[in-house]
Amino acid sequence: MIQIQADKKRLTVSTEDRLMPHHFPRDMVPMLRCNVDAGELALAEEPPRDPQGVLNAALFCMTCRTEYHIEGGIACLLPDQLTQENKHEMGIRDAIDYDCAGPSPFVPPAKGWRSVLSDSLEVPAHLNELKVLPSHTVLELACGDGRFTSLIAETGARILAVDFSINALRLLAQRLPPGARVGRVQADINHLHLAGRAFDRALTLTPLDSRDERMNMFRTIAQALTDKGRYVGSFEHDDLNRRLLGLPLVRRYTKDGILIEHLTTKSMRLESAPYFSSIRVRPIRPRVPLIAKLPSGLARHILRLAAVLPFVRHFGELLLLTAQNPVRLPVEGQHRFGNRVAKGIYRSYMHRKNKKASWGEESV
Repeated sequence: MIQIQADKKRLTVSTEDRLMPHHFPRDMVPMLRCNVDAGELALAEEPPRDPQGVLNAALFCMTCRTEYHIEGGIACLLPDQLTQENKHEMGIRDAIDYDCAGPSPFVPPAKGWRSVLSDSLEVPAHLNELKVLPSHTVLELACGDGRFTSLIAETGARILAVDFSINALRLLAQRLPPGARVGRVQADINHLHLAGRAFDRALTLTPLDSRDERMNMFRTIAQALTDKGRYVGSFEHDDLNRRLLGLPLVRRYTKDGILIEHLTTKSMRLESAPYFSSIRVRPIRPRVPLIAKLPSGLARHILRLAAVLPFVRHFGELLLLTAQNPVRLPVEGQHRFGNRVAKGIYRSYMHRKNKKASWGEESV
């Protein structure tokens, strides 16, 4: 079990640490793909060898020659066009949430989705489902300022952390543990292409703006995961409280804020099923009246119990999706395991005819 400390101590970061650059790991460049045609990316000119990685360099698509850049250790892969909603969200996050002109330590609020109590329920639930090992390569989409990235990095795993807020990615670098192997990528999830079967784990914490965007994200993740890979994602839940009160399925966090959509367990399964053959969906972080007024230890025990009770758990504010066995288009010419006995009989038959077994050369 992965535990987190639920206290309100401030994390002190010196000015020198804040300005310390974080390089893009050189061995993660082959994982990136072009926005235009999903072609492989390569460094335009081999930069001076630096054991820490690449700080500034040009990238180009080996197919269409489109050019991208690594700037300040961040691979900049944003497409030329963004939707109006994405531009709106980027503006909000860069201007308000992640003001890197003078970054300060994160202090959990007394209540809300990033409070100590909320994190003590939400963070372990994600990490325990993710089951990251030091040998793993992890894809994290919508990583934000590193709320989960820094914890995953402590396991020793490699992480490709993607977000379209440049200031969030800059702040993330200051929150990583020493020696963390993290490649930061500024990109739009809807236009993101990655190397196939390159990641052992994937994590997302965003509902995106629509069903089409989510299904595109599921497809991207399924293609990027290894055959034994695991994907964990959380989404806003259309919980029992919202249904009883007739609250809207689609809303904004605040007036003129970020758009979110609330999903049911059924809709979550239907959207992810085309891309994963093993799916588990469960509500987490249940809503219990007046719980914040109780001592933190008692409140956590009550909320953890509420999360497993048959009726009460449907008040969970988030849906946690765990998906395995990615479903992908078959690769041309790729052999399957087949049946050993049938293949042996075929070999014997062809041997008696003084012919060679012609695997993959069948005439039609």
